Amino acid sequence: MKKFKILKYALVATLFVGFTGCDSLLNEVEPSTSVSAEVVLTSEEGVDALRASMYSKIHESFDFTTEYFVAPSAFTDETRNRPGSTRFQALTLATGTSGGTTHLDNWGLYEIIQDANLIIGAVEPDVFDDPATLDLYRGEALTLRAFAMHTMVRVYGYEPGNFGQGELEANWDAGIIIRTEPTLDLSDADLRPRSSVDDVYTQILNDLSTAKTLLSGVNSDNRYVTEAFVDGLTARVNLYAGNWAEAATAAQNAINNFPGALETTATGVANMFDENEGNHPEALFKIVINPDTEGGGFGNNGPATYTADGFLAQLPTQFLIDKYAAGDHRLGWYEDCTTTQLNPLTSPTGCDQVNTNGWAIVKFGGEKGNSVDDMPMMRLSEMYLIRAEALAKDANSPAAGVTPLQTLRDARNTGAVPAAALADLQAFEDEILDERMRELGVEGHRFFDLKRLGRDIRNPDGSIKMRADSYRILAGLGSGLLNVNDQLVENPGYE
Repeated sequence: MKKFKILKYALVATLFVGFTGCDSLLNEVEPSTSVSAEVVLTSEEGVDALRASMYSKIHESFDFTTEYFVAPSAFTDETRNRPGSTRFQALTLATGTSGGTTHLDNWGLYEIIQDANLIIGAVEPDVFDDPATLDLYRGEALTLRAFAMHTMVRVYGYEPGNFGQGELEANWDAGIIIRTEPTLDLSDADLRPRSSVDDVYTQILNDLSTAKTLLSGVNSDNRYVTEAFVDGLTARVNLYAGNWAEAATAAQNAINNFPGALETTATGVANMFDENEGNHPEALFKIVINPDTEGGGFGNNGPATYTADGFLAQLPTQFLIDKYAAGDHRLGWYEDCTTTQLNPLTSPTGCDQVNTNGWAIVKFGGEKGNSVDDMPMMRLSEMYLIRAEALAKDANSPAAGVTPLQTLRDARNTGAVPAAALADLQAFEDEILDERMRELGVEGHRFFDLKRLGRDIRNPDGSIKMRADSYRILAGLGSGLLNVNDQLVENPGYE
């Protein structure tokens, strides 16, 4: 069961939470139950451990793993439960006033923000002999703080300029709490109200702007935050904010700064998610997980267990599969349920009741063992899709977005952009949404794409599951948070 947590703990507790599953450098400092601020913030080993804690908390958090990748598909028309499976069933079955976005909540990401804040604002400037090392770490921390904040605000708030569609309260613009100062002691953990969505986006973009300067030229190792990922996240945030020119520019910067390129062969595309074959050649940023030391709960609750190597709980709908044309290289991301399991936990029956081929999605196939995969948090192909949408909307012309969209389609062997998509901006947006399904299915986008565009959430048969103006488009904060912090206000409809 998810735990609601408020940022109200001392430095020692913060570091203790982040120690499990970190690499060996953590063993070089004091025991995790007695780490002092002097060691952590004034020694190279301590700061290295804090950095490892920040990264480790990404894969330790369900909010940033399966919930990040699979839940937005289960809630929409991309996946459905295999008969007899129950994981994310509440999202799949949510309808009317029953269910909703509760299982998309992610308030716990403040733990990552706390580690980031310590690196940004509490580390002594002379800890490292080379100041560039601390600049690098601070650039990473600013980016991951921005990443966590955007992942949260899109769950609990509307997008900038999109405040008028809530059915219970017009112009609702509450976002999340902005926390940018390190919490060194319990006395520092004050209670605060939610900031406006605009203020949250301003903070996020300011963080990314500073991070880009600090990480300029850093693009060689996508296991850590790179300049290309900073550019990519800047593009994504601006897309959500409706800043079309800025989104298009940042997406192109990400493409230019990324040291790789789109995969263009059937084998290359099919295997890109397999750590034993392609090993994520298009990942702007990926979280690497050790299956021997970090399988545990992740193996049982990871994306692979939900979609392929395990319970096969969420399968691709026929609606999703029908989006692909024959010969599309991305069809290699699907396999027959009876052959996909490396670590079978259940008998794969009933798959053909979800789609006629009886297919599972194998982007997350558990190839590393213990149902563990590395996690590509952002991929190069998303940049071409962002650029295509942003260019078209900035120019108020579908033709302006054709080139990046065609580049992606050529790489995936799926033909020319359909002529019908160029009829008007609405038609082009429809085509972009379809292409995002084909390319980014089960990578954390579908629900949020529909939400940011003011689209109804539909079932695979086209029936409306949740209208765009339903209050349930936003997740509620819940009594666990409200009872602790009396300055918080609940989203409309959940009082």
